[in-house]
Amino acid sequence: MGMKDERPNLSRISKLFADRDSLPTLAGLAKRQQFGVTLVCGADVAFSYMLQLCVLTAARIATRCFPDAVQVVLPAQEGECPTLLWPELKNRPSFSAMLREIVGDQNVVADLSNLSHSNSLLFGRAPEIAGALRVTFDGWVAMTGPVSQVDRLRERSFCSLAAVLSAALGVSELFQSFAEISLEARRRTVALSLWRPELDPTHPDAIGPAVEWLPADLWVLGLGHLGNAYLWALGTLPYAMPSHVRFFLNDFDTVEDENIETGLLFAGADVDRTKARVCGTWLEHRGFQTRLLERRFDKQFCCQHGEPRFALCGFDSNSPRRDLSGVELARVIESGLGGTSNNFDTISLHVLPNPRCAHELWPDLSEDDERRREAHQASMAQGNEAYTQSGLDECGRFEFAGKSIAVPFVGTVAGCFVVAEALRLFHDGPAYSDIKLRLETLEMHALSLHRCYSPDDTVAHRCTGALQL
Repeated sequence: MGMKDERPNLSRISKLFADRDSLPTLAGLAKRQQFGVTLVCGADVAFSYMLQLCVLTAARIATRCFPDAVQVVLPAQEGECPTLLWPELKNRPSFSAMLREIVGDQNVVADLSNLSHSNSLLFGRAPEIAGALRVTFDGWVAMTGPVSQVDRLRERSFCSLAAVLSAALGVSELFQSFAEISLEARRRTVALSLWRPELDPTHPDAIGPAVEWLPADLWVLGLGHLGNAYLWALGTLPYAMPSHVRFFLNDFDTVEDENIETGLLFAGADVDRTKARVCGTWLEHRGFQTRLLERRFDKQFCCQHGEPRFALCGFDSNSPRRDLSGVELARVIESGLGGTSNNFDTISLHVLPNPRCAHELWPDLSEDDERRREAHQASMAQGNEAYTQSGLDECGRFEFAGKSIAVPFVGTVAGCFVVAEALRLFHDGPAYSDIKLRLETLEMHALSLHRCYSPDDTVAHRCTGALQL
């Protein structure tokens, strides 16, 4: 799935190489297209909701990171197995047809005979390949690492977010190695718990309980990179009755070319459509109810009778985030991402109510900092070879220099942590007011275990039953 040829210079992924290495964005795109990735499925993928979700998530992320360079190996006898996700989907395609739609017809193959590289992710009982990464999970724990070091976990299906997270971590390790971000990537074992993020994932308490209840009514505020990731995480949860679930979607913007490779739900045909309508259509096709609010979020936002007081927020600037504390929402789970070549893989999560005030959580830049930011932006636009060769005019170069680097596995990881916070709410789990994670180092730079949720916390929020996988 490549970008549109007429505007490759707006790639938020290739911007990493432009900003860091002065590599023109067309060259950055070509570099990504030459890094072949293979997703290798075991025969048991045909019978597992969790494994199918894991493979589909990896395919969606990998095709955005490495356009036209992703292949899936699916054993021939399993090629036409049914898709276990989304029973409400009309004319539900087979699992292989769904994969072909993502990676291309010619890129779903039945054997490994043409494999020419070791940039592989292994799922289920896939044959071991030297240099490949195993992708596995158990309960609320996600793990990836070299097949020579990592055995399959028990892969209990307590929480489907673990399958999404493990896929994102697998692609993250490949990308970090490819982009020379981390020398340890692909040589280390990476594991995180969505139930107890501060614990070593091998700790017995990190596994968490089987999910029984899912959010039935909530807002998703902002439908770009993060909003798409939230909806993928929510929309792939095993809802017993999707038709009883309402998602309230808020965004004023339309889909642009640059959004396609960062938004898991967006495709080329969606350009110029409003983000809310695209996301709403994706959810409705899967049996969910939606309500759309296509205007900017501001301090005038007001929940009307019958609307949820629970929101997941994915804004990309601090001004609307500060407005969250002054509106009629009982609970907000918010995340933000870094945007430079030095911190694009950093994730910050905050929950409102929060011990800190909104202006402390999301301060404006000082005048001096703002001047320095603009000076750096102008210098990049005028002096970086990648920008001067972009074909953009002076204003376009300045605007692009100010945009954030965005890579979809980062948003997907953030989406897992945000939705996990919502699930812990309905299971009397640990409540975290703040989490900060960097994927390069896997360090939790700041994490606050506020308390455990109680039934009183869910009084204002509707939930519905989950299928037991």
